[in-house]
Amino acid sequence: MVAVQEKDLNRIGFVATLGLFALLAFIFWLKGHDFNKSRTFTFYFENVNGLEEGSALRWHGLKIGLVKSIEPVRQDIDLEPLPSKEIAEIGNIHLQEGKRLLTSSSIQDLVFAREKINQAQLEIGLARLATDQHHIRKGKHIAVQAIVTMDDVPISLVNQVTIVPSGLIGEQYVDLTSIKIEEQFLDKFNYDEPHFISLEPIRLDSLIRVNLESSEAIKNLANRVNAVFGEEDADNIKNLIKASNSFVNDPQLRKGIKESTENIRKITEDFSIWTLLFGSKKKRT
Repeated sequence: MVAVQEKDLNRIGFVATLGLFALLAFIFWLKGHDFNKSRTFTFYFENVNGLEEGSALRWHGLKIGLVKSIEPVRQDIDLEPLPSKEIAEIGNIHLQEGKRLLTSSSIQDLVFAREKINQAQLEIGLARLATDQHHIRKGKHIAVQAIVTMDDVPISLVNQVTIVPSGLIGEQYVDLTSIKIEEQFLDKFNYDEPHFISLEPIRLDSLIRVNLESSEAIKNLANRVNAVFGEEDADNIKNLIKASNSFVNDPQLRKGIKESTENIRKITEDFSIWTLLFGSKKKRT
């Protein structure tokens, strides 16, 4: 009798487990997660800033997938070098275009110039970051594998990827941003698969440390000023400023200055070269 009950319990457990897997598969299907047809990308960071498996993968803010796994790199890896030289070359071209537009007198050209220069600065900065990102080292990097579950996402040949919070200290997610490449430069990026330039996430503890260091620097500056100017010097400066304000706001003083100014004006009006030469205001005829 006991054996029969255990058999029934095992069957019930098996059916319950099977039903749970079926329910999870149905939920993923409703959300469009078809893992067999999904694209998978791996990004490498030195710090993932609290990112967790299952976090969102977003492209220009749009959720297109999720993080599948986060693991430390267990052996050194040499990847295909990123197109850092090509990106830097395009950035320099855009920088020269922006500088040329700055010489224009048109407001529209000046606006375009600022956009070109900003774009160029971003591209040149990304090129510098991409220089050494094909050397992935054990004990230094973390591999973040993400799957794209949305169909037909126009991911560019070159993209920047980073980890950002949904709020100031909210849940982290992976953000992809495509780098725009004009048609005249496409021949420089003859790739079959997208390439990703990793931007290390901004860590909250780093921001706090920078703010604390800034506050400490201001405090040190104040202490140095206090060391140079003692209490007596500070009182003297305060009294000098107070006396200057009283001096300027004195109505009698303002009246005297006004009268002196009027007298000087009359003297200059009456004065002429003939007075200097002949002692008379009357001009020679």
